[in-house]
Amino acid sequence: MTTATQATTATAAKAPAKFNEILVLMDEQGWAWSLVTNQLTNLKMAHVRLPSTVKIRPSWERLKHAARIIVAWESKGRSGGAMIEEILSVQPNFNVGERIIVLTTDPTHEDVVYFSELGIRKIIRLRNRDKELLQAGHELRLHLQAEVGKDKIEEAWRKLHFILDTLPAILPPEVLARVEDGVRRLKPVEFSARYLDALAKVHMLKENDHEALKCWHAALDKNPNYYRAYHNLIDFHRRRGRATEAIALMQKMHELNRQNIGRLTGMGEIQMELKDHPRAEFYFKSALERDPYASGALNGLAEIRFHQGDLEESRRLLARSQLAYKTAANLNQAGIDMVRKDKYEAALDHYTRAQYVLPNQDKGPLLFYNIGLCYTRWGRFKMAREFLRIALIKEPNYKKASKLLGQVEQRLGLQQAA
Repeated sequence: MTTATQATTATAAKAPAKFNEILVLMDEQGWAWSLVTNQLTNLKMAHVRLPSTVKIRPSWERLKHAARIIVAWESKGRSGGAMIEEILSVQPNFNVGERIIVLTTDPTHEDVVYFSELGIRKIIRLRNRDKELLQAGHELRLHLQAEVGKDKIEEAWRKLHFILDTLPAILPPEVLARVEDGVRRLKPVEFSARYLDALAKVHMLKENDHEALKCWHAALDKNPNYYRAYHNLIDFHRRRGRATEAIALMQKMHELNRQNIGRLTGMGEIQMELKDHPRAEFYFKSALERDPYASGALNGLAEIRFHQGDLEESRRLLARSQLAYKTAANLNQAGIDMVRKDKYEAALDHYTRAQYVLPNQDKGPLLFYNIGLCYTRWGRFKMAREFLRIALIKEPNYKKASKLLGQVEQRLGLQQAA
């Protein structure tokens, strides 16, 4: 890192709430870094280089303010695709097309598909030759100086996609009508794959499955390379519980691009739902081979190890995950199901093992409330009281725990009076 960049880093450290520098995610400090830092310095753009292994999720509140993010696609520590997938998992509406610039030295056909899947539009091919370096520097300057959000139609589509991607499965009719109106307002003169895909999503939300499928197939007839339609069609099948159809489409996409970590993790999750743990493990391991930091795959493999009784490995995997709270929720639900079936002893054994494998920060009040509830249903009120008190220490305003604790203490009082 250059002295100027180090100074910039020190300045950024004093004000963690703001990050106005250009962010460069790159491991090497050779000729490619020299090209980037020279161009940024000439443009008087403050910048910071971070390694590809930087933890993006916990730092995102700072990093998201970067005007541009330059990503070295073939980074050794972690691939550019893995980094950008994590950015999109943290902020699905991040303007990848305009704010991320990818530097690549030898893109394959799979990479080209990957670029399209992620929505990357600013791609610079790098070669360590004078003529090519001059051209790359020129392209980089143009991308850095371009105004973000200038194309109003594209900006409207980006916002609409975010709305469509984050809507809950059940919507009030008036909300759904507003969403559909937003889609219709962007209707092009000639139907495009993008418009048909958005229309399909609206039909899905209206539970008009026949029309939804018709629109998705029409979108792919219009543009077989419009990968967003494939992703939405996969999501549609998963929501409807059609695991076979979802897996078939995912495998078709996997043949075009084997590097997509989210897709590999998704295939593992479906196999988990189908109780096919060997296949699920294969997909989770495949995801982790491509990105050792993939939290979804770490969670999935940790759950498999948990159910296999390998608590040490499960604990180790969850310690590496940034999304262990999702596994905590799954383990909580499994315990709740046991309590509902009056399997109190099994539930308590399950909760004890869950307490062991989960990182401290993910042992939330719900876990301790559920243990207290289990003891209450089992009639062991003293133990119930202790765990409910822990739940309230973790969350003093936890009304359900407070109410149940009151009932438990009342029962204990009646027992003592008797």
